Amino acid sequence: MVHETGRVCRNRPAFLGSDIRILYGELDLMVSATAQLLRAAAIQPGQRVAIYMESGWACSTLILALLRIGAVACPLNTRLPVAAVKEQLDWIACDTLIARIRETSRKQLPGITTLDPDGLVSRELTSGQIDDSFSFELNQPAVVLFTSGSSGTPKAVQLTYGNLYYSAYGANQVLRLQSEDCWHLSLPLYHVGGLGILFRCLQSGAAMSVPDPERTLAESLPEFPVTHVSLVSTQLKRLLDAELPAESRQRFKAILLGGDAVPEPLFQAARSQRWPVLRTYGLTEMAAMVTACSPIDPPNAQQSSGKPLRYRDVKITGAGEICVRGATRFSGYVEGNTLTTPFDQEGWFHTGDLGQLDDLGYLHVIGRKDNQFTSGGENIQPETIERVLLTIPGVQQAIVRPQPDPEYGQRPIAYIQTQQPWDAVTITVYLRNHLPGYMIPDDILPWPDTSDDSEVAPKMNRRDD
Repeated sequence: MVHETGRVCRNRPAFLGSDIRILYGELDLMVSATAQLLRAAAIQPGQRVAIYMESGWACSTLILALLRIGAVACPLNTRLPVAAVKEQLDWIACDTLIARIRETSRKQLPGITTLDPDGLVSRELTSGQIDDSFSFELNQPAVVLFTSGSSGTPKAVQLTYGNLYYSAYGANQVLRLQSEDCWHLSLPLYHVGGLGILFRCLQSGAAMSVPDPERTLAESLPEFPVTHVSLVSTQLKRLLDAELPAESRQRFKAILLGGDAVPEPLFQAARSQRWPVLRTYGLTEMAAMVTACSPIDPPNAQQSSGKPLRYRDVKITGAGEICVRGATRFSGYVEGNTLTTPFDQEGWFHTGDLGQLDDLGYLHVIGRKDNQFTSGGENIQPETIERVLLTIPGVQQAIVRPQPDPEYGQRPIAYIQTQQPWDAVTITVYLRNHLPGYMIPDDILPWPDTSDDSEVAPKMNRRDD
């Protein structure tokens, strides 16, 4: 993908940073040069190679170079301690790690070959010419990503070249990403949302701006001509509070929101500023976005998560579960040298998410199937209560959990975080005007101290963009 874009968009910027400007022609050269060094380091086609480094142009180059030689790139969460890195390497039977790592940390990685990225990422070809003899099969493994664990224990998802290609192609058709555009790399490359940005831009020839890790999103955005950005709701709130310069706001063509439930007041606040905020629904197992709102969708459709993108199929089971399949569906879960394929006989992957497709084909995500509980014979979806709580002015975060009850089996309790003092009675009265009686929480409690939130830590509504 980068080789073709390097020819067509040779003089267009691929990466923009505070102190770098890499053109697509240069990126193609860098990927080839890095690929030569990886081969010299005895990296073989089909071999899994983990990358444990900050996202940016160097990490992107390594991922693309590994793909160019037919290896499988495995970006790891840089927030993980070294001991947890070793666990994940063992989980996916990977014995090679590219990382800047101290000698003391190497001792925690017995049996792992570590390579320094500074000795691999190069702008100079050893042979003096670009090797363009490579070819890819669509079903060939390309990357392994760990899920966020929002639905339980993190899983290792294997994506193919075809998954990444068709994911980018279908998204770009709706977003109309062009070579004149710039997508801010605001999500890490070990997250499917960040990887999705990389491949959408590679396919369209759009630039990627690389934020300075020492600066906030609001501080780094005005440095670049950003037209597209992927955010979660917390990032959106911070941008709204920061009051971006008018020039930056006016450049936005699409602000994609995914990853968690978006409070309706926050969404409306962004729309009132004429920000092109588009809700999405995606998951690692489908190589990022499955559905997305379009910039030309009518206002009432913007309340949904959009329509299925091309190369993705969506259906809702009789029990309300969202099922997905198509050219972007992953090939399976990796465990050691085993690949588990959790698909039904028709190829559908059952996501564990609950939702509805309306008469116009827009998807409305309700919540997690495994979050649902029964109270006195009535099914309660915690996310339904949370959404109403988040419409109360001043409520910033809300989470609902079941607690045992001798009469009803289970009853909901709510934790909320607010901007100002609040009264549980007033909130309960508000809820009674919007929810049936059995959904009214028995207790409304303050948001827990973040230093001790293991029992009620905020959960993702699922999924990954």
